Amino acid sequence: LQEEELRVDGRGPFDTRPVSYRFGPKDGMCEVRLGDTRVLAVVSAKLEQPSGARSNEGSISINVEFSPMASPNFEPGRPGEEAQELASVLERAIRETGAVDVESLCVLAGRRVWHV
Repeated sequence: LQEEELRVDGRGPFDTRPVSYRFGPKDGMCEVRLGDTRVLAVVSAKLEQPSGARSNEGSISINVEFSPMASPNFEPGRPGEEAQELASVLERAIRETGAVDVESLCVLAGRRVWHV
């Protein structure tokens, strides 16, 4: 396959997998497909009291679960080490790049912020 510059699925080295999105059926849900890979994302938010010294910033937390249907290496129940590491990397990437303006999650400084 390397000689022909094809991937295992027949794509060339610069060919992308087809992408599709489907929202719902509930608010905050989205399914993304990249070829045969399926990812389900669920987003929720709630108003909370701010924590610590950052009374004008909301917060973001990410939870990752790998389905046992995806691989026999994944088990049902608590997220495994790989899932915890991926959640950590994603949270750090969002925080360090400023991809989300956490100050914009503030509703009332010192009293209410969004936790997403």
